[in-house]
Amino acid sequence: MKLIQSLFTIAAFVLLFSACKKNDVVTQLNVDYTGGTSNLKIVHASAYTTNYSVQLKVNDVRVSNNITYSTPFPGGGLNTGGSNVPWYLSLTSGAQKISMSVPKAGTNTDSISLFSGTLSLAADNYYTIYLADTGVNTLMLLFGENKAMPANGTSRFKFLNMIPNLPLADLYYGTNKVASAIPYGSGGGEFIQNKNDTTHWSIRAAGALPSTTPIAIYPAANAAPQTIPNQRVFTVYSRGYVGGTGNRAPNISLTYN
Repeated sequence: MKLIQSLFTIAAFVLLFSACKKNDVVTQLNVDYTGGTSNLKIVHASAYTTNYSVQLKVNDVRVSNNITYSTPFPGGGLNTGGSNVPWYLSLTSGAQKISMSVPKAGTNTDSISLFSGTLSLAADNYYTIYLADTGVNTLMLLFGENKAMPANGTSRFKFLNMIPNLPLADLYYGTNKVASAIPYGSGGGEFIQNKNDTTHWSIRAAGALPSTTPIAIYPAANAAPQTIPNQRVFTVYSRGYVGGTGNRAPNISLTYN
């Protein structure tokens, strides 16, 4: 098992350096889980008009390459940046300062500070932080993760409403409502979908009829639908703004957990 974890760590460095642009600076990424540590993923879901290349820091130490909206780090998801693996940073437990900034070219120095906040992480737990909204309204939302393997023939999901001007959201998988009236900045309970189910995800304002035009749909209505894989764990999250365009358009992404 340690060999597999070590290979993951090496692969993480390869992925980061291959993804780096000329001015990216990478310091340290540790995805090799050690007992007694805290495990953290950070999802940049702040929909700025300009799609900045940003850096993430933990306790003022840069941990990421340059990433853009909307990327889970480390790891990735569907309709996101990043890779297709459910990695987490392995950190010392306790108080953590999390920050996101636009770096000065070729350095770790902050050029534009976009967010900074603190939280506390318990040992031997997995967490995901979602950064939502922008500027002084940026929220840092912390969610604990259930890492238990779903039953064979299924995958497990939960839904987070990350659209600031959508007070309550319903999530649909096809015509089936799978999460109801989820407040902005909150998540619904876990739900199961069967392997090989194939359709689209969509979000609507709470209570809107399933026949109404969705606020967002994934994959796009004219694209092939998503097929549920076997024994994966995902978080479905809405992002952007109702009525937004370009980088701020409402959208749906899935994070690998």
